[in-house]
Amino acid sequence: MSIKLRLSILNFLEYAVWGAYLTSMGSWLASIGLGDKIGWFYAMQGFVSIFIPPLMGMVADRWIPAQRLLGICHALAAAFLALAGYVGMQSGSSVDFATLFSLYSLSMAFYMPTIALSNSVAYSILLKNGEDTVTAFPPIRTIGTIGFILAMLFVDFTGFQNTYAQFFTSAALGILMFFYTFTLPNGTNLLISGQSITF
Repeated sequence: MSIKLRLSILNFLEYAVWGAYLTSMGSWLASIGLGDKIGWFYAMQGFVSIFIPPLMGMVADRWIPAQRLLGICHALAAAFLALAGYVGMQSGSSVDFATLFSLYSLSMAFYMPTIALSNSVAYSILLKNGEDTVTAFPPIRTIGTIGFILAMLFVDFTGFQNTYAQFFTSAALGILMFFYTFTLPNGTNLLISGQSITF
């Protein structure tokens, strides 16, 4: 399997995890009486994106290879999101906001850094394989958008968009991503090589 195809699968899964609930979560929250709290859930994604990705970036390639850290983050994000889905399943229409929001926030704390990490992994592997990242990466990233859309459509067509099952769907994709990252080769360590990348 070519390295570009392998990285395309990586991007597909990366954004499918997000697409499984991002556009439909509000519908479910409204249906369980948390309509006035929807903004908090979406705001949390932006909040953790300010602080957590830089911290994960310092860990990547200093102590843990970036692709391994990517997988670990996905596993933890999936675990917390699955727990949030379980709370929704057990509580029905009387979900405790504090419990659900706490689990969701922990999931976001581990998922949001993976967006930057997945880009870093793709770039470093492309560089190690002698690819021009300027021309090679955009088509790979496009597959990520396709993954997002297909996951969104799957949740819509299955009727999961109004239930906690969308969290389980995302968690399952996250676990799949966890295992997939362990099949990826090491890339060029951008810190050691002195490579600079402009997005």
